[in-house]
Amino acid sequence: MSNARFAKLVDLARTTDSNQRRELLREVTDLFFETSGSRNTRESALFDDVLQLVAAEMQDSVLAELSELFADAKDAPVGLMRDLANHSFEIAGPVLRRSRALDEQTLLQIVTYQSQPHIKAVAQREDVTESVSDAIVKFGDDNALDALIRNDGAKISRTSMEAAVDRARRNTLLHEGVVKRSDLPLDLLNEMYFVVENTLRDQIMKRNASVDPATLDAALSKARARMSQTAGDMSAEAKNAMAFIQAKKNSGELHARLLVSLYREAKQTHFLYGLAEITNLEPETVADLIERRDIDGLAMICRAAGIERPLFVTLAVLSCGGDEAMQRAEEFGRMYNNVPVEAAQRAMRFFKVRKSAAIAA
Repeated sequence: MSNARFAKLVDLARTTDSNQRRELLREVTDLFFETSGSRNTRESALFDDVLQLVAAEMQDSVLAELSELFADAKDAPVGLMRDLANHSFEIAGPVLRRSRALDEQTLLQIVTYQSQPHIKAVAQREDVTESVSDAIVKFGDDNALDALIRNDGAKISRTSMEAAVDRARRNTLLHEGVVKRSDLPLDLLNEMYFVVENTLRDQIMKRNASVDPATLDAALSKARARMSQTAGDMSAEAKNAMAFIQAKKNSGELHARLLVSLYREAKQTHFLYGLAEITNLEPETVADLIERRDIDGLAMICRAAGIERPLFVTLAVLSCGGDEAMQRAEEFGRMYNNVPVEAAQRAMRFFKVRKSAAIAA
């Protein structure tokens, strides 16, 4: 670096006049980019030290300009980038999203200690390591998680994928990103079937249809392991309902007509366990489906279980129809007819895993 250029750095570090300091900062910034690729390590460190020193006393508007200017620089001053990344989000945003100068440890500290907008910006980086993704899942809100899931450049561990699916089951904001995530394991993808809307369900069914039997069996094995870990204790009411349904099954009296009678008699738990047994699902899945009045989901499980169309329509009218149930009976029948039997049975294999895991527990 020439003596004249070095003098610019010295002047910038020494001056106390704010207007002069701002003008010198512009000149030094220009000088930084002019010498890109030709500076030695010592000179780059000197630039970093001076820019950090001066930036610490600059107004936010100036820092925001610096952040935007240096965010894409391949040889951006590491110390300055770290300082800007830990500033208010208006200043930190460009650096967090784009700067290659931030190492993994810095990003982990940002995610652990900074605001949700900071975390979301990290989730939007071109590349996100698995460790940083784990931290985002742990400390980020659902907006940050959605940004991470939608980022194809983010590497996400199986554990974090499971956490994302658990959260997505409770928040529609996450549905699209999770279902469209290309590397989401097949078993976790199928857990989303009963909680997403029809367009996303179609995407799940298409992916199911495209996998080979070996891949499907591997996914089912993972689903069994996951469900075995999450199966919970049963209440006394649930145990009584299950005992009743099992007795009816053993005597050959468990069928859709019995379910209609149970619902009309206001035996809700018995009805849920009966429908779960007939469709080979876990009661929690069935209860969630009924609570949301999910006619499409009910049509799929009834179609896969071989429940005849008239009985499905009756069940739909009773349990999911709402105030205009009778007027919608014909519509429910069409929904039933529109469900391909083979596709329904293929998807149901994942939900049968839940049932077997609950019984084992």
